[in-house]
Amino acid sequence: MPKRKRRELHHMRQEPSRRRTYQLSHASPSEIYKPGFPMNVLGDVRWFAAIGVVVAVAMVVTAVLTTGGTNQGNPDALPTVTPTASATADASPTTSPTATAKQFEKAEQVIDAQKNNYSATFKTSMGDFTVRLFADVAPNTVNSFVFLAKQGFYDNITFHRIVSNFVIQGGDPTGTGTGGPGYQTQDEPNQLRNKKGTIAMAKVSGQTQFGSQFFINLKDNPSLDFDNPSANKFYPFGEVVSGMEVVEAIGKVQVGQGDRPVQPVTIKTIEITETPK
Repeated sequence: MPKRKRRELHHMRQEPSRRRTYQLSHASPSEIYKPGFPMNVLGDVRWFAAIGVVVAVAMVVTAVLTTGGTNQGNPDALPTVTPTASATADASPTTSPTATAKQFEKAEQVIDAQKNNYSATFKTSMGDFTVRLFADVAPNTVNSFVFLAKQGFYDNITFHRIVSNFVIQGGDPTGTGTGGPGYQTQDEPNQLRNKKGTIAMAKVSGQTQFGSQFFINLKDNPSLDFDNPSANKFYPFGEVVSGMEVVEAIGKVQVGQGDRPVQPVTIKTIEITETPK
């Protein structure tokens, strides 16, 4: 007898016995087969609904915690400790940059530190202040600063970065923190402290050369001094001798992204005065 035929007959022989079992026990086939875990759970639609609700709630809670855990402008956060001249722009400037920024190959020699004393009067949109320049201590730094001032390089540019109770920073004709005069000047290490009211040149973090950007300390900043343990050391080349109240007022203006003033603070010009020793 063919194999297939035998299977069919075998099945036919079993079928009556199955029917008899159902009839004797009064049970349906579905009652005889009782699935165990996890099939008994997966087969219940109510379990799927409950699991979906739990997952949705978990996602909402996670989203709330993630958003609430970020720093939303913590007023107690420490300011950046380095007044750097950025290598790249980190935000759009708040003011229009100078239309044609002047560029130079190098600073011409314009001071005589042995014969004269030098000072710089900053005429700004918030008032004037005067800085005595330390030409004896930092002749190359002072020479570069005086050269740029006499060329009108600083005219009508802004204090593009202001950090309350730290520094005010300017000297960038582009207003982005990335601009310079087209040349670099080497650091002149000295042991002058970054006391309140002193002025020093800003530079890219870790570098020993600078361009045209400078900063004025709003308080004593020993973390910037010549003997601080980091690679970022800044050497003062002058000090505010009059109009410090103007500097402090600039340091309190409202700022936005990138520590840029919401309302521009402009340097109209810097006048250089030289007097015989």
